[in-house]
Amino acid sequence: MKAPQLLYSGTITLALLAAAWMAGCASPRDPPPAELSPQPLAALRQSRPPAAGSGQPKVALVLGGGGLRGFAHLGALHALEEAGIAPDIVVGTSVGALVGAAYASGLSPRQIESIARGVKLSSLIDLTFSTRGLMRGHNIARWMDEITAGVPIANFPRRFAAVATDLRSGQAMLLDQGTAGAAVQASAAVPGVNLPVAYPGGHLVDGGIASLVPVRFARAMGADLVIAVDVYCSGPGGDGLAAPSVLLRAIRAQSCLMAAAELAEADIAISPPISVSGMSAKDEQERAIQIGYEATMAALPRARALIKAAGP
Repeated sequence: MKAPQLLYSGTITLALLAAAWMAGCASPRDPPPAELSPQPLAALRQSRPPAAGSGQPKVALVLGGGGLRGFAHLGALHALEEAGIAPDIVVGTSVGALVGAAYASGLSPRQIESIARGVKLSSLIDLTFSTRGLMRGHNIARWMDEITAGVPIANFPRRFAAVATDLRSGQAMLLDQGTAGAAVQASAAVPGVNLPVAYPGGHLVDGGIASLVPVRFARAMGADLVIAVDVYCSGPGGDGLAAPSVLLRAIRAQSCLMAAAELAEADIAISPPISVSGMSAKDEQERAIQIGYEATMAALPRARALIKAAGP
C-alpha cells in the first residue's frame, strides 16, 4: 500500500543502502521547502478550543504506520462504515496518513480499495542516488494529490492530519495544512530510504519514529473518543537470524515498545494480527483487509457503547 516501505524489508533495503553509500554520490541540493507548517503536540494542546460541553461526542479515527500492512486499514474502514460510525477527525502516521488522507478527502472505503488495487507500486518509486536516501518521494506525493483532487487538507470534508517526525528535535509534528501529497510524503519518509522532506524550520521524516499510532494528537485536536488501529505491533515479528532480519526485528521491537503507552490511551485500540511475508501478492493483501475488518467488527460493540454513553 505504501511504496516507500517496500524497500523497508530485509536484504533489499540493506543492499541498496550499501550500494548508495559505496557509490559515494554527492547529495543533491535541498529542494524548495514544502509548504508545511508542522506543530508539536505541546503547541497544539495550548491552542485547543474549550469543550462545548454538549452534543454528540467527537470521534477520531487514528491509523498507525506499518507499510503494506496498511491494507488492514481498509478492512477497518469497511467495518466502521457498515456500523454507521463516521469519524469527525482522522489522524494518520505513514501508511495510516496515506489511507487517512484519502478517506478524509471524501473517498469511500470501496473507492480507496479500488485505487489501492489498481495502482502499480513500481510507479510510486522514484530512485535517486544520494547519501541522504534512495527515494525522493515525489511520485507518492503527486499520486496522493491526484487521489485527493489537489484539495487542501484544510478543505477536506473531515478534519485530517498526518504526523511526521522533526529530524533535529526528534519530536512528533502534526501536519494539517497544505496539500495531502506533501504531508503524506513527509509522514512516510523512511529514514535512510526516503530523502527527508525540507520545510522552513528543518526536515521531516517518518512519523512512526516518534508517534507510530498518534492517539495524543487526536486528543489534542478535540476528540472525545478515539478509535485507534495499530497494524504493526500485534502480528508475528519474524524469526530469522540473518543480519537483515535481526535488524528489522530489533527496529520493530523498539518501535512497538515506544508506541505501547500512547496506544493504551485510545478508548478503542484495534490491533489486527497481520503476518507479513511480502504483502505484495494479491491474496496477502486480501487477507490483510479481511483481518482488519474482523478485528474492527470485534471491537464495535464496545465502540457503540462508548459513543452512546458519551452522547447527550
